[in-house]
Amino acid sequence: MANMNWKQLQQPLFRWASSVERIICAQKLPEFSGTDILIASDYSGSHISSKYQVISALYVDLNTIQQWETNRKAIRQQFLPDGRRLSFKALNDKKRRKILIPFLQIADLLPALSLTVAIKKNIGNLCFREEELAQAKKSFGLECQWRHKHLETAMRVAHLISILVAGLSAPKQNIYWISDEDELFANPARSGDLQRILGKFTGHYIKHELGELGIGTTSIDEGDRLEEDLTAIPDLIAGAVSEIATRLCEIAGGRITPTIAIPVYERFSPKTEIINSWMWSTGSILKRIVIIFDSYGKNGMTIFNLGQME
Repeated sequence: MANMNWKQLQQPLFRWASSVERIICAQKLPEFSGTDILIASDYSGSHISSKYQVISALYVDLNTIQQWETNRKAIRQQFLPDGRRLSFKALNDKKRRKILIPFLQIADLLPALSLTVAIKKNIGNLCFREEELAQAKKSFGLECQWRHKHLETAMRVAHLISILVAGLSAPKQNIYWISDEDELFANPARSGDLQRILGKFTGHYIKHELGELGIGTTSIDEGDRLEEDLTAIPDLIAGAVSEIATRLCEIAGGRITPTIAIPVYERFSPKTEIINSWMWSTGSILKRIVIIFDSYGKNGMTIFNLGQME
């Protein structure tokens, strides 16, 4: 599992963490050596028709985005000079649809890692059981009232982020995690609890000293849409993967398997067709990984890479 740009996890807290690490390490990863790392994350699958909860994160060295930033400003000026936000849900808007392909093309120029995880919704516990809720809140020093479902999701997200930080970060680097303003980051108290959870996980895994470790939402964007546009990349991927995984699951009879090819004769929605073609294209600098967590039997689970994206 040796990968020059990845530090192996020591004593994974959950059994599934080793499977995620193995899949990541099979890729040729960029080197993230700059002083400031940004992790942008977004989520999909909350709709009742979606069969998977999707978590998508972009890990990027802010010292290496100059070419992307120049192109980003140019296409924004051409297609969205009014500064409107780009997101998967908003692609019904004609102006946003026009920028989608150019936006994805310049995303290919990012020397970054995109990690997306789609978890079958009938997998209830990846981090802790419902009867352990009180103990979990005490162990992490949480201050908000959490339902099991929401805290389970928070821990899944924070643990995936901590895996990336542990594997890819270097000593003294500043790590900034920004997320869309969803229910996990509904208010400052919730964000504070997320910071405590992330700190607990990273404290377990990371043996070197970091600089700052900060959490925020896209509300910190100063108006130039930099943070918004970086977060738009996992937003677009999460939305498309949610639709793709749900469709594959339906076609395959209720479960995606890693060993059986699934023919898809019906088209996805137009926006997902575009994103799907882009995700599986070759020659991109941006490394893209999509991992499926699917249920197997009564209590089993399979974890595998959905295709081999370069």
